[in-house]
Amino acid sequence: MTGKVVVITGASQGIGAGLVAGYRERGWAVVATADTIKPSQDPEVVTIEADIADPAAADRIIGGALERFGRIDTLANNAGACICKPFTNYTAADYAAAV
Repeated sequence: MTGKVVVITGASQGIGAGLVAGYRERGWAVVATADTIKPSQDPEVVTIEADIADPAAADRIIGGALERFGRIDTLANNAGACICKPFTNYTAADYAAAV
């Protein structure tokens, strides 16, 4: 253990899951969050199901990190949004969500 803690958004799959694995290999504790994420069997990984676009989610994520580990050293803001339609069909709300 390095004693360091990282919060990783978008941690349930792809690059985010790779970040979780990479930080764990280096001895970091991880707070992994995504819209849908399964609990971890690793005691040094806390998973928090949350939509980072919801302002209240940040409080739950940071609160969970501080409650479990007492500190946060790094944030890997990896979460993304998929607007699954041609960009020519985007509405003003779609553009606002993508920013």
